[in-house]
This record gives sequence, structure tokens and C-alpha cells, in this order.
Amino acid sequence: MTVFYFTGTGNSLFAAKKIGGDLVSIPHIIDKPQAYSDDVAGFVFPQYAMGLPKMVRKFVSGNKFNAEYVFAVALYSYIHGGSLPELSGIVSLNYGAYLRTPWNFIWAFGAPKDQTKSLRNTEKPLAAIISDISACKQKPVKQSKSVGSATKYFGGSKFSVSDACVRCGLCVKICPAGNIEMLDKPIFGKNCENCFACVNLCPQAAINSSERMKKHRRYHNPFITPEQIAEANNRNES
Repeated sequence: MTVFYFTGTGNSLFAAKKIGGDLVSIPHIIDKPQAYSDDVAGFVFPQYAMGLPKMVRKFVSGNKFNAEYVFAVALYSYIHGGSLPELSGIVSLNYGAYLRTPWNFIWAFGAPKDQTKSLRNTEKPLAAIISDISACKQKPVKQSKSVGSATKYFGGSKFSVSDACVRCGLCVKICPAGNIEMLDKPIFGKNCENCFACVNLCPQAAINSSERMKKHRRYHNPFITPEQIAEANNRNES
């Protein structure tokens, strides 16, 4: 079984590790189109703006997947919707499921105070999903040919960097899009995924996009270290 995953703050990597199989980071192979073959192939990713992250859409659209059983798990924090149908419109799915994980889009609200406790709420539904996948349960997803808002509108970022920045470089390493360059301070390009990894994992909380955000509690999966996220997302190590 091969599981392709895309992660920002660690939730998708956490879920992918629980599912098991050969884990493949999408940022590592996004620029290497090819045909993938296995008995089982899966995709684990967060839902963005009720659709696919643009990097996930680009990866799935640009490669071929030969497998007897294809599944997808889409992570969300508040409302789930169009990401699985969007994916199913590109590659036929035998099984699709949504998994609710702790809030990490801190532009709107702060992250949970007890993040470990909050993550425990995913244990039972994730176990049920894993059981379904192990049994190759059929749960087809209706296909949609629509292109999600993330692909259509995400790109430019409006992040600012405060004087608290110590130029540690973590934001550069954890950016799955390779969208950050370190000069006198981090400089953001025009290919942002809006994963908020840089915002949430900055050890100095120096990256923000509004005054309101400065007051919001940060989040990263408590069982996934920043180093693991950097290893998964650093395009220079692919």
C-alpha cells in the first residue's frame, strides 16, 4: 500500500502514519511526474476552502495511479464538503472519508488550548476509517469536475514578519510550496498554499497576517514534531 500525503501542521502526516503503508510526501515528488503502481493507493490531505489544496490537485492531475483499490481521507476542522468529489473527478475512488481534526487555520480563531485532548476526538473515527481501508470497503464518492477555490484563488500571501524573528529558517524548511526565501527576514513568494505551517510553527510567533492573529494560539499536531514536518515538506531534501 502506498499513501500519498500533504501536511501543513502535522495532522495529515499523523493520520497517514496511523493508516500505515509506504508513506510518500507529495511535496517531495510534485515535480517528478510518473506512473505509480500498487495493490492499494491512498491520499491523505487537509481540505482547503471546501476543496483540494492546489498542490494535491496538481499532483493527482499530473500522474497516473494503477491500483486495485484507491482511497482518500480528507481532514477538516469545521465544515467538510467538496474536496473528495473534486478528487474523485480526477481519479476514481473506491473509498472516501472525512476526518475531523483540531482547528489550525488560526486566521479566524485560535487553536484549542489542550491540543492533545482535542486530537483524541479523532481516535475512534480514524480507527473506523483504518478498519474500512484494511477491509477494502467500497464507499465510492460522487465525481465533480469543478476546480476548488484553493486552486483558483490561493497564491499570494499577506504574511508580515515582526522583529521577533531570529532567522532560524524553520519557516523555509516547513513550507511545502518552497514559497519562502530567507534574506534579512523571511520573504514570501506568490505560490502560497495557505497551509499556515509557517505561522503555526514559528517558534517566535513572528509570522502573522493581521493584528488579530497575533493574539491567537498556535497549533501543530502534538504527536508530530516540527522536525518531522520539515522533513516531509522540505523540497530541497526530496
